[in-house]
Amino acid sequence: MGNITKKLKICMLGHKRIPSREGGIEIVVEELSTRMVKRGHQVTCFNRRGHHISGKKFDSENLKEYKGIRIRSVFTINAKGLAAMSSSFFAALEAALGKYDVVHFHAEGPCAMIWLPKLFGKRCVATIHGECEIIWTTRKKPEFMRVCAA
Repeated sequence: MGNITKKLKICMLGHKRIPSREGGIEIVVEELSTRMVKRGHQVTCFNRRGHHISGKKFDSENLKEYKGIRIRSVFTINAKGLAAMSSSFFAALEAALGKYDVVHFHAEGPCAMIWLPKLFGKRCVATIHGECEIIWTTRKKPEFMRVCAA
């Protein structure tokens, strides 16, 4: 990575919001984004709209920049089961139409929208956080095997 000279325009989506400690994905997105900004890349994070789980005083919808990261709030349907998918769809749509070199998806649910920026010729990266369970279907009693995916 030391030989990369081109400065990239990168966007991140799939997290709830940054700055936040609402979950592990948010921590990874913030750390990764700030480090890329320090290397000279332009990073935009698409935050969900809606209230922070810790209360309204932690909301940051009016935030436009954080530690050099550009912050964009995307339309979100704040209903159980719809927040992640709706924000991912609208973030993917903005990413597809925006001038980004790389679109970085975080978590398997938001990756369902990876087709949209790819349709517009964007380079996409998918990061699945945490552990996945694999079921071995060839046995009478399925066993579970844990693998780390990052």
